[in-house]
Amino acid sequence: SGGEQSPHLFQFHRDGFLVLEQFFSAEECDSMRSQVQRIIADMEVPPHCRTEFSTREEEQLQAQGSSDYFLTSGDKIRFFFEKGVLDEKGNFLIPKEKSISKIGHALHAYDPVFKQITHSPKVQELGRKLGLERPVVVQSMYIFKQPGIGGEVTPHQDATFLHTEPLGRILGFWIALEDATQENGCLWFIPGSHTSGITRRMVRAASGASTCVEFVGSEPAYDDNQFIPLPISKGGLILIHGEVVHKSELNSSESSRHAFTFHVMEAKGTSWSKENWLQPTPELPFPSLYT
Repeated sequence: SGGEQSPHLFQFHRDGFLVLEQFFSAEECDSMRSQVQRIIADMEVPPHCRTEFSTREEEQLQAQGSSDYFLTSGDKIRFFFEKGVLDEKGNFLIPKEKSISKIGHALHAYDPVFKQITHSPKVQELGRKLGLERPVVVQSMYIFKQPGIGGEVTPHQDATFLHTEPLGRILGFWIALEDATQENGCLWFIPGSHTSGITRRMVRAASGASTCVEFVGSEPAYDDNQFIPLPISKGGLILIHGEVVHKSELNSSESSRHAFTFHVMEAKGTSWSKENWLQPTPELPFPSLYT
């Protein structure tokens, strides 16, 4: 209703994030989790594609640059793995469903369950409340945060990876499919950190370079004390401004922390950087959020 809209919007603009508990039902969460189990059961991973996902810059460059598996995943459903789950021959040391870090980046386009969630009426209504006129979906990811090995995600801004001109046109929707706690790796944010631009960009490297992507600029050293944790229950949604600084810690607990996340761009008056790793393709132009 109109009445509850303004304090929420005020909070989002002030903090750069907004927590909406119980946005999705337990049934909706479970349908996504079951669907992902089916996707993994059918997964055949060519050994040369067994890219390990890492957030550390050098490893990111090495892992993602060593093959174009990552770079060409924008319009596909592809699999990325945690560190240390493969032997030197590329064989799994633990069951594949426990070794996977994330699935990206086009679940929203090619999987019926995730497509329905992404374009659900309540998401579209929220987009309208936020004043989005021509929102398009640029990417989606299913993130596992496996027990014991779910790696940390170092402090970053999403606009580092999804750059637009002007800035301020990227919005993340992060859905907890299980309770996210401080123990199992919930998100942490620096409130208000979305107001001072970005200092680092990941760009496509010049053709012929040894890696596919490179970083321009550097991430400042953030003060750990500035971060606040945002634990959230299953079904909760966190809206994430493209420039707010956030992170998550290693999951050292015995429970996973599954999440489905997708990013939306306000396309009206916005240009998508040609240097972004992710580019729309003839097969998959960025679909409108509104159906």
